[in-house]
Amino acid sequence: MAAPLSFVIFISMIKDAFEDYQRHKSDKDENEKLCLVYDHAKKEFVSMQWQNIRPGMLVKVKDDEFFPADMIVL
Repeated sequence: MAAPLSFVIFISMIKDAFEDYQRHKSDKDENEKLCLVYDHAKKEFVSMQWQNIRPGMLVKVKDDEFFPADMIVL
């Protein structure tokens, strides 16, 4: 009686683990994309990965370019 239930739960665990791994890879690829951020020291825009953007940074978004969703457009 417990064997069929255990089998279904085990298969569900494997499926969830695979989906989590795929999501992890997708998030990593997304966070490594580049964008232009204003560097006050150099007084120019430099390329930076999305994962390194911090609050208060000025990000230059070009026409038809993707950007992180948690930004405010000015």
